[in-house]
Amino acid sequence: MAAVAIKGLARPSCHSFSTKADGLATLVLLRHGESTYNEQPSRFSGWIDSPLTSRGIAEAKASGDLLRERNYTKFDYAFTSTLQRAVVTCELALENAKSADTPMKKAWQLNERHYGALQGHEKKDPKIVEKYGQEQLTLWRKDFHAVPPAMDETHPHYAPPPAPLAESLANCQVRVLDFWKNSILPTLTPNTTVLLAAHSNTLRVLVTHLDQVPIEMVPHVQIPNSVPCIYHFDPNDGQVVSPILDSAAGGSRGGWLFSPENHKRLRGKIGGSGGFIRCIFEAWDLNKDGVLSLQEVEKGLKDLMGGDDIVVSALAGQILQEVDIDGSQTLDLEEFESHALDACRKFTPGLLEGVEKEMDVCDG
Repeated sequence: MAAVAIKGLARPSCHSFSTKADGLATLVLLRHGESTYNEQPSRFSGWIDSPLTSRGIAEAKASGDLLRERNYTKFDYAFTSTLQRAVVTCELALENAKSADTPMKKAWQLNERHYGALQGHEKKDPKIVEKYGQEQLTLWRKDFHAVPPAMDETHPHYAPPPAPLAESLANCQVRVLDFWKNSILPTLTPNTTVLLAAHSNTLRVLVTHLDQVPIEMVPHVQIPNSVPCIYHFDPNDGQVVSPILDSAAGGSRGGWLFSPENHKRLRGKIGGSGGFIRCIFEAWDLNKDGVLSLQEVEKGLKDLMGGDDIVVSALAGQILQEVDIDGSQTLDLEEFESHALDACRKFTPGLLEGVEKEMDVCDG
C-alpha cells in the first residue's frame, strides 16, 4: 500500500519505534478513560461532551505508561474523536508513552454512537423505563439495526449537523468504516504505528469489521476503558495478520495489553477467553523467551495479589506443579492456555476468572 498524505497531518521525519512485527503495520485501539457519564448512575452520553473523571485521567495516563513499558514509544499518527473524553485520553496516553509530538487528527466520524432523545438520561431512569419499557430500551442498545427515538431541536443536547438525530449501531458503523478506509487505513504502511483513541461503540463497530464478527454476536464485543488493544496489519493489502483468539464474540485478532492496574477492567470484559489468558502470559513473560519460570509466575501473582511473599510463592509453586505437563519446571503458552485458568480457579478463586458485567457501563 503506497503512503498517502493525510490532510492536517505531517508525517514525522523519523521514528525510533521498534516492534517484533518487522515490516508490518500496527494499530493500537484505546477507549477513553472513565467519563462523568460512565460513573454510576451511568447515563447515555453519545455526543454529549462529558469530561473524564479523576479516575479516567489516571486510567488514560496508565495506558500510556503501559504502552511505553511494552516498547510502544513512538507513534506515527494518532486519530481521535472531537469529544474531550477521547481527545484528552489520546493526549495523555501519547504523553506518557513518550510520544507527545505525534500528529493527531480529530474527526467527528469517530464520535460515540448518537443515542437520540435518550442522550443525557440515566440508563435506568424510571421515567424512561416506564415510557418505553425495559425490553425496548435493551433492544435499542443491543440490536445492531435498532434506532432509538430521534431528538429534535428542543432537546437540551441538540447539536446541528454533522451530528445525527439518532443512530443505530449499523448507522454508526457506516461513518466509522468510511473514515477508517479513507483516512486511517492509508497510514498503515510498513513499520508504522497508529493510535486510535475513541469510544465504546465506535471501537466496537470497527472491531466487528476487523474480526468479521457476525451481527448477532456484536453485543458480546466488549471494549474496556483505557486498555490498549493491538492489531497487526499486512501493509500490502491492509488485512489483519494477528492470530485469532477465542472470545465471547466468537474470535478476535486483537491483543490486549494486560497489567496489574487494568486487570479488573479487562477481566470484567473478556475474562476467561483465550485473549485474556494470552495477554496475561505475555505480560508475565518478562524475558520474552516464550516460557514462564517459577520466578515469573511468582512476580505476576505478586503484582496482582500483593500480600505475603511466602503465600504468593507457595501459590505459584502449586500452580506451576498443576500446569507443568511436560515436567520442565516452566510453562509454555500451550500449557498456560490449556490449564492455567483451571489452576487459578483452584488455588486463587476469583482472581483471573471472567466477571459478568451489566450493559450499562459497556456502551456510550
